[in-house]
Amino acid sequence: MTTKPTFTRSDFVRQRRSSRSPLDVFNPSSGTQRPSRSQTASRPAKAPVTSHRSATIGRGGVPARRAQATGRSQNYDIAFSVGRTAVRAPAVTLSLPDLGPRWISAGISLALFALLFMLWNSSTFAVSTAELTGAQRLTSADVDAAISLVGEPIFMAVPAEIAATLRAAYPDISEVKVRVAFPNRIKVNVVERAPVLAWNLNGTVYWIDANGVSFLPRGSVEGLIQVAATAAPDPLPTDPEVPFYEQAYIDPQMVGAMVALAPYVPAGTPMSNDPVYGMGWQDPQGWFVYFGQNTSDIPMKLVVYQSIVETLPRQGIQPDLISVEFLDAPFYK
Repeated sequence: MTTKPTFTRSDFVRQRRSSRSPLDVFNPSSGTQRPSRSQTASRPAKAPVTSHRSATIGRGGVPARRAQATGRSQNYDIAFSVGRTAVRAPAVTLSLPDLGPRWISAGISLALFALLFMLWNSSTFAVSTAELTGAQRLTSADVDAAISLVGEPIFMAVPAEIAATLRAAYPDISEVKVRVAFPNRIKVNVVERAPVLAWNLNGTVYWIDANGVSFLPRGSVEGLIQVAATAAPDPLPTDPEVPFYEQAYIDPQMVGAMVALAPYVPAGTPMSNDPVYGMGWQDPQGWFVYFGQNTSDIPMKLVVYQSIVETLPRQGIQPDLISVEFLDAPFYK
């Protein structure tokens, strides 16, 4: 029968001492062997161990520390492993060009150009005809012929340009207001000049208002003073800052003088104007009578004229011309 060898404590100590490496250093305080510096440097550093205090799950799922009733606390490391499934959606890669600010501006400009092209060629914004108000003799057809915008986009209508065009084409307009309304409306309100004289020079008739501005006749106006002119009136000084359609053809004072002399003209007889003798008319008996350019003494000039008319036939004189322009020196031819 085999007997089991027995080891005493002293035998165990001797065996440990005989197997100890000479590089080990004895620590007298603890009675244990300490490794040398070379061994310490060659050993890999161990990761720090983090201890977790034990936790119990109380009511409501709230963790709580629990101490042993023996007066000695014990710690437990409990690892909970929750399984998770990683779900990944298929990746979609969009390769967009790197557009700079210039390309973006070019795109916006192109879109605006396309929009403008569509609006420019749309029939919705095409001008049909002008809406004319305030006119007595002017018609919408006259306005359309002057501005030439029928069928064109409303965007081409500029109120100031339309007003200037109408004033230049029709000097008989004294005031004009133009308003553009979308989608295709042009509203024109005019004030026409009131003619006073119908000036006939070499077969061409002009209408003249109280300001001396002349313009071509349009329609018909009753009560105009008919003037048969033998020559054009003396030219008046012009102002370069005043448009030509505002320039006076004859002196406004001369127009006032003709209006004052008109009631003394025999019915159905046109008034005449001579550059030398001034205003007058042709008497039904065949001679011309002139009162000059100044009509301030018309009543006295008429008295002198009647006296001459009564005297000459008694003397057997048939005059061709009688002038009472100067009261102190009337004469006849």
